[in-house]
Amino acid sequence: MNIAEVYRSLAFLVLLAAISCSGEVARQSAERPVIRITGIPDENPTELARRHGPMTAYLSEALGVEVTYVPVTDYGAAVQALIAGHVDFAWLGGFTHVQSRNLGDTVPLVMREIDREFKSVFIAHVDAGVKTPDSFKGGSFAFGSKSSTSGHLMPRHFLSTEFNLDPDSDFAGPPMFSGAHDATVKLVESGKVRGGALNKEVWDRMVREGRVDETKVEVVWTTPGYVDYNWTARSALSTDLHLRFTEAFLALNAADPVHAEVLALQGAKKFVVAKAADFDAIEGVARSTGLLHGKP
Repeated sequence: MNIAEVYRSLAFLVLLAAISCSGEVARQSAERPVIRITGIPDENPTELARRHGPMTAYLSEALGVEVTYVPVTDYGAAVQALIAGHVDFAWLGGFTHVQSRNLGDTVPLVMREIDREFKSVFIAHVDAGVKTPDSFKGGSFAFGSKSSTSGHLMPRHFLSTEFNLDPDSDFAGPPMFSGAHDATVKLVESGKVRGGALNKEVWDRMVREGRVDETKVEVVWTTPGYVDYNWTARSALSTDLHLRFTEAFLALNAADPVHAEVLALQGAKKFVVAKAADFDAIEGVARSTGLLHGKP
């Protein structure tokens, strides 16, 4: 055998080894399923990445499989990704959860304890002279995302039921939609709008972290409580996976440093079981405000 034939033989053996190796990798990958999760983008991308990194690592360890976080562009995209099966679990607000169950077959699994009695805050620029939400009449106003429970649906509901204000006709023009809770704060802080409404948990965290100038913006009213965020799953997933995912969150214990970090970044002291009936009242509000259509 000459040198050229030897090289050809070696090349062939290398090719066979590569094919065999790639097949083994593919087989092993198929044996290691990937769980994909997402969440509504209720804050800026940097904050979302900070919030979800430790949680994703914890879930990978707890579930024994790779868990990846899939970012989405807006609230509607989170719902559609879940319905289409592009993700397996989604962190949704009460309103987006109700949208998901009306568009497809989904089920709530767990929520933070605070989500059983969640609240929104109405904020105003200090120069606006607003002391109660009825004083927003005739001025500019900002909600968060159109599909936000705490940044739009429930504030809209309370403006109507508690203060007899119609957001579509009683402000100085149509309300603005900032797209995220922290963005609403910055719009009010800058004076671009007289007031706005957002998630109380985000407001409290921004104040603690010094991310809001309290000499320029203040809280003028806090809403009554309502049910909000939860982890929603595709019903098509196995009951065993639903159970293991739920148990991973129920097992979080603030006495464990790793768990404590996850809980703190999620704004939670602990997680509790969520049930479909918990969100019936949110669905009723969404239909009464004309923001939800389709099957009852």
